[in-house]
Amino acid sequence: MYLKLVLATPWEVFLILLPILGGLFSFLLPKFNKAIGISTLILTLFFVVFIALKLRTQGAFYHLVGGWDAPLGINLYIDGLSLVMLGLTALIGVGASVYAGKYFTQTQSLWFWPIWLLLIAGLNALFLSQDIFNFYVTLELIGLASAALTALSNTKEALTGAMRYLLVTLLGSLAYLLGVALLYHGFGSVDIAILSNTIESTPAAWAAMGLMSAGLLLKSALFPLHFWLPPAHASAPAPISAVLSALIIKASIYIQLRLWISLFFLCIIFILKYFLLYLDP
Repeated sequence: MYLKLVLATPWEVFLILLPILGGLFSFLLPKFNKAIGISTLILTLFFVVFIALKLRTQGAFYHLVGGWDAPLGINLYIDGLSLVMLGLTALIGVGASVYAGKYFTQTQSLWFWPIWLLLIAGLNALFLSQDIFNFYVTLELIGLASAALTALSNTKEALTGAMRYLLVTLLGSLAYLLGVALLYHGFGSVDIAILSNTIESTPAAWAAMGLMSAGLLLKSALFPLHFWLPPAHASAPAPISAVLSALIIKASIYIQLRLWISLFFLCIIFILKYFLLYLDP
C-alpha cells in the first residue's frame, strides 16, 4: 500500500514547489529562516529517494504538467542522469545549508536563505526539464540567484566579481536563446523528444548548435572561457564558492550533454568523420 502511494505521488513537482515555498516562508519569517532552509533541503533529499524508487520500478518516466502533453504543455522528464544530478543537488544543498547556518551573520542570513532556496528550485527545475526553452528560463533564474549570492559579502571585490559573473551569464544565455529561436523557427517545437525526431542537418541547425554550445561553454567556464570564474570564486562566501563549483557550472554541462546526445549527435558524428578524413594521410 505504501509503495503504491509512493509511486503515485508526483514527487518531481514537489522538488520545484517545496524550495520556492521554503524561500517564501524564510523571507516572511526571518527568525526561523535557518530552520526552514535546512528542513527544506532535507525534505528534498527524501523526495529524491522516493523518485529513485519510482525510477527503479517504472523506468524513465514523464510528468505532464497540468495534464497537457508537448508541444502545448510542459513535460518533466526523469531518467538516471537527471536523478544523479537531483541527488547531488540535494546532498550538496544539505551540506552547504548546515555550514551556512553558522557562517553568515544575522543580516546576511536575511538575504541568503530566500535566494539560496530559489537557486535550489531553479536547479531542480533544470534537471527535470525536457524543453530547451525551459532550460533557458531555469538558467536565467540560476544565474541571477548565483550573482546575488556572490555579492552577499558586500565588499568591492565581491560586487565586481558578481557583476562580471552576471554580465557573462547574460551573454551566454543570449547566445543560447538565439539558438533556441533558430530551432523553433526551423522545426516548430522546443520539446527535446519532438526535436530529436524532426531535426535535420540544415544551416539553421548548425548555427543553433554553434550558438547554444558557445553560450553553454561560456557559462561552464571551460578553458579559455574561464576568465570570469576566479574573481567570482575568490570574492564569494565559502558556501557559495563551493556551490558554484559543485552545482552551478555542472548545470550548463548537463544541458550541453543533453543537447549533444539528443539533438546534435549526428552533427557531432559528421564533424568527427570530417576531421578523421582530413587527418588520414
